Amino acid sequence: MYKTLRVLIGLALLCVAPAAQAQYIGNTPYSRYGLGEINTNLGNVRNAGMAGAGISAANSYQANLSNPALVYYNSITVFDMGIRGQVKTIDNGSQSQRDGNANLSNLSLVVPISKRWSSALSLRPYSDVSYEINAVTPLAANPRASVVQGYRGEGGLSEVNFSNGVRIAKGLTVGASASYIFGTITKEASSLIQDDSLSDLSSERVVYSERTRYHDFLFKGGVNYRQQVKEKLFLSVGGTYSFERQMSASRNNSYERRTIYDGIIDQNIMPDSADGKVLVPQGWQAGITLDNGSNMTLVADFSTQQWSKFRNFDGEKEMADSYRAAIGGEFTPDASAIGNYLQRITYRAGLYYGKMPYEVNDIQIEDKGVTVGFTMPIGRSSVYELYQLNAALGYGQRGTTSNGLIAEKYFQFSAGITINSRWFIKRRIE
Repeated sequence: MYKTLRVLIGLALLCVAPAAQAQYIGNTPYSRYGLGEINTNLGNVRNAGMAGAGISAANSYQANLSNPALVYYNSITVFDMGIRGQVKTIDNGSQSQRDGNANLSNLSLVVPISKRWSSALSLRPYSDVSYEINAVTPLAANPRASVVQGYRGEGGLSEVNFSNGVRIAKGLTVGASASYIFGTITKEASSLIQDDSLSDLSSERVVYSERTRYHDFLFKGGVNYRQQVKEKLFLSVGGTYSFERQMSASRNNSYERRTIYDGIIDQNIMPDSADGKVLVPQGWQAGITLDNGSNMTLVADFSTQQWSKFRNFDGEKEMADSYRAAIGGEFTPDASAIGNYLQRITYRAGLYYGKMPYEVNDIQIEDKGVTVGFTMPIGRSSVYELYQLNAALGYGQRGTTSNGLIAEKYFQFSAGITINSRWFIKRRIE
C-alpha cells in the first residue's frame, strides 16, 4: 500500500509543480493593489484549521514552517503536500457573482540534520492576482453614449523557501529562512465608447497592457521558547521578523487594439520596457501556545506588516499597514484508541480578524472568519512510518458594500497529506 502511495504522490508532484504559480483564488478585486493578495498562512493544512495560527505551536509530526525555529521539532523526515481553494460571492450592493478556483497551497520536505538541527525546503504561493472590473460612465455631451472602462489582472508570485531550526538550549530554539520570490503579474486597462445612435460605430477597444516580472530573495528570522509550567501543562512563546527588502522587477508595457471579443487587431503599439525595484516592508509575528504535551493545544497569534512603506514599480504609495489576530486549538480524544477510529482523529477550530493592506475610498478592508479542521491517521502507524490525511474548512467575509466598495463572502477548503518516515535508520535482522 505504502509503496503505491509513494508512487502516486511522486506523480502528483510532477503534475502540480508546474502549476505552483497558477492562481488558486477566483475573482478578487482587491488583488489589484500592490503585489496582489498576500498568502497569510505560511504553515500547512494544520494551521489552516486553526485560523492560520501556530507561530509557537510546534508539532513533531507536522511541518509547521510559519516559524523557522519550529523546524527543529521535526526529528524525523516529514513530507507534506496540500491544496487550497475558495468559492466566493462578490457583491457591490446592486449586483453579485460567484467565483471559485483551487490549486497547490504548499509542498514541503523537512529533514533532520542532527539531534539539534533540522532543515526544510518548501514551495508555496506568495501572492495571487485575479480580478476583472468593468465600469460604465455616461458622456455628458451625449446622453446616449458612454465609456466602458475595464480593468483586468492575473498571475502572482511563488516562493521557494529554505528554513533551518536549531536548538541552542533546553526549550530554546532559533531559526532562519531564505525565500526566493519569483513570478509575473499582468495588468490591463481598456476603454471602449458605446453609442446606440451610431450603428456603424467601431467595436474596437484600446488596451494598455503591463507585464511585470518580479524576482529576489526575502529573509526571515525566528525564535521559540517552550517551558513546562506545571504537570501536564507547557507554555510556548515564539516570534518571527521579516526583513525589509528592495525586490527587483522588470516591466514591459504596450498598447493594443482589440475587438470586443478580445480578438487582437494590432499589438505592441508604442512598446516600452524598464527595470526597477519595489519595496517589500518589514513585518513581525508573535504567538503563544498552551499544550498538555499529548493531545490538546491552544494557540493565539498576532501579526503585522508595514505595507504603508510599500512602493510600487512607479514609486507610488498605494497600501496601508495590516494586522491579523487569530486564536485556535486542536484536540485528539485518544490517539491510542485502536477500537475507535473517531477518537484517533485530531479536531481543530479557530477564529481570526484583521485589516488587510488595501485602503480604498479612505476605508481599510477588514477580513474575518471562522475555521474548522481535522487530521485522520491512514493505515497502521509504525516506528518507521506515519501517514496522515489533513483537511480544513473556513467561512469568512472581507470588505463592505458601503461607500462604493465590494464585499466578498467566501468558503475556503484545504486538503493534504503528511508522511513521516525514518529515512536514515539502518534496519538489521538479529
